[in-house]
Amino acid sequence: MAANEVDVLDQLEIAKVAQANADSSARKARDEMAAAEDAAQAAKQRADAQLAAQQSAYEQVAAQKADYDRQLQAAQIKLLELQGARNAYDQWVAQKQAEEAAAAAAAQRAAEAAAAAAAAARRDNVSSGGGGGGGGDGGGGGPVISGSYAKPTSGRVSSCFGLRWGALHGGVDIAAPVGTPIYAATSGIVKRAGPATGFGLAVYILGDDGYVTVYGHVNRYFVSAGERVAAGEQIAEVGNRGQSTGPHLHFEVHPGGVMYGNQINPVPWLNNRGVYIGGCGG
Repeated sequence: MAANEVDVLDQLEIAKVAQANADSSARKARDEMAAAEDAAQAAKQRADAQLAAQQSAYEQVAAQKADYDRQLQAAQIKLLELQGARNAYDQWVAQKQAEEAAAAAAAQRAAEAAAAAAAAARRDNVSSGGGGGGGGDGGGGGPVISGSYAKPTSGRVSSCFGLRWGALHGGVDIAAPVGTPIYAATSGIVKRAGPATGFGLAVYILGDDGYVTVYGHVNRYFVSAGERVAAGEQIAEVGNRGQSTGPHLHFEVHPGGVMYGNQINPVPWLNNRGVYIGGCGG
């Protein structure tokens, strides 16, 4: 009996030790599982944070791309508009060059015809023993004068006063061959003669009536600042200097003694003073 009890006690002790070992292993496994869950949770939080950051970066890049796409589209539209304007401008320049060339040729023919007629008249006058003649007609015999005003040059109007390509064309263009005389439209004082932006060379005259007349794109000028000129006096000759598409006189009128800006339409201004250049409703 005593021996059996000892065996039972030994087995009970072994069972307790096994139970303790099992409990220890279970606690260790539980602790390891908890640690693994904590690590997994931390990893998930880091992954979520990285995903959120990547999503934010993607959204920023997408927004930038959309903005760049809008800018590119606007630039393409502007380029097409500018190309269309450039094409239209090139066509206008070509048309104006053709018109001015035709006007210059016509003016040249008119000048030659007038010179021939004058020569024939002189021959007839000499053969008949007659006396001298009167004033010229501006085609080759001198300026056309009406009272205190004169026609600035002979030729054909090739461009009128008004808006052109979004900017004011502040005068009237009279196409004529290079060298065609330019006359003072009114008596007054030369305020400026020489280089001028856009015109190449230009003459500015402050008339006795208070109006400033401007003569642009001239080939040569024969007056200087401070000099007094009379209406019909030759002050320059037609040229093709500066921003010009063909030989012509650009003629402007500025009221109130203003040298720059405040231009008015020269055609009715001349018409009201008995000087007619034709074109532009004049």
